Amino acid sequence: MTLNLFSLAKRLCSAAALCLAVGMPSQAQEDGFAPAVLVNGRVISQYEVRQRVLFMTLLRQPGDIPALAVSTLIDDTLRRDAAKKMEVAVTPDEIKAGMTEFAGRAKLPIEEFLKALAKGGVEPETLRDFVEAGLLWRAVVRAKFGATTDVSEAEIDRAIGSGVASGGELRVLLSEILLPTGGSTDAMALAQRLKLTATTLPTFSMAAQNYSKAPTARAGGALGWIPISALPPSLAPRILALEVGEVTDPIAVPGAVQLFYLRDLSLGAGDAKGASEVQYAQFFAPAGTDIAAVIASLDTCDDLYDAAKGLPADAVQRMTALEAGVGGGVGAALAALDPGEATVLAGATPSILMLCKRQPQSDIPASRDDVKTNLLNTRLGLLAGAYLEELRSNAIINIQ
Repeated sequence: MTLNLFSLAKRLCSAAALCLAVGMPSQAQEDGFAPAVLVNGRVISQYEVRQRVLFMTLLRQPGDIPALAVSTLIDDTLRRDAAKKMEVAVTPDEIKAGMTEFAGRAKLPIEEFLKALAKGGVEPETLRDFVEAGLLWRAVVRAKFGATTDVSEAEIDRAIGSGVASGGELRVLLSEILLPTGGSTDAMALAQRLKLTATTLPTFSMAAQNYSKAPTARAGGALGWIPISALPPSLAPRILALEVGEVTDPIAVPGAVQLFYLRDLSLGAGDAKGASEVQYAQFFAPAGTDIAAVIASLDTCDDLYDAAKGLPADAVQRMTALEAGVGGGVGAALAALDPGEATVLAGATPSILMLCKRQPQSDIPASRDDVKTNLLNTRLGLLAGAYLEELRSNAIINIQ
């Protein structure tokens, strides 16, 4: 479809440019309202394509403008269809306010902005339709996802604990299990069983070591921080639907079934106020120690010294460091802990790792409301993108 859209857009743009250059009508102008594309039976006319090309050119849109013009018009049509099905509408006053706000981005009153567009051959209706489609889509996203999408206080705490303000990119810390299909084991049945049993980080890590065929298996399935925008569009909404500490439902992919455990979620350092600093302690318990009993007795890191009575002084090691600088299994485990929580680090000599404190190195704490708004908007934006991809994949698009 990409090549067809490209060819169509180039053809229409060339015809329009030629007509503007010589000042005389062409067949494309005479028949400007003939269909260029049909989207689920709805017409996108040649006139609309040419207008969108001129509009995007005046806005200095980067990329292949003719192809982008056709693609964005298809998306706008799908957005309008979704709004109609959900009985979502916007008022003329909302559209007028949206047009004024859009003009304000160019630091112009709406009247001056429309005059500038007119000089470039763009009609006021082109701006109106563009703004209306965006407002309708925003209303659709709120209606479809708003009631079920929220940000918890714990997620806000973790984002602020990462030392960032409200402008960074949402990122996730995951562990994975990859189960190949086609063997003697029913991969889907095994994945469904692990979904019910591997519900904590230690049990999920153990399951990854025992069953996963991903390269991360030896590390308990641990992946590093991943920007949510880097995840496949089909996976991002599944991850965003999780609370930290939850496991996805089994995900069927070609040749395998996957499970993901969400270890942490935070904003990236795009607008950092200060890197997160962690205080943590590690207890290297001698063989025969009842690890579970020790963890059950802990309330603060100071309690580790009671558990280590009679042992060498270095049995408990307490450290303060920038969280981003703590690598390996310790860093991955700390990322999944809240202050006062402990976990077991597997290895030749198992140890207990406890997070004492996490705080941003900043005199000015990030606004909780700003952080929440950014997390929520990012989550809704990704859900909206995945929904639009779904609408596109289900649409019947015919190039005329």
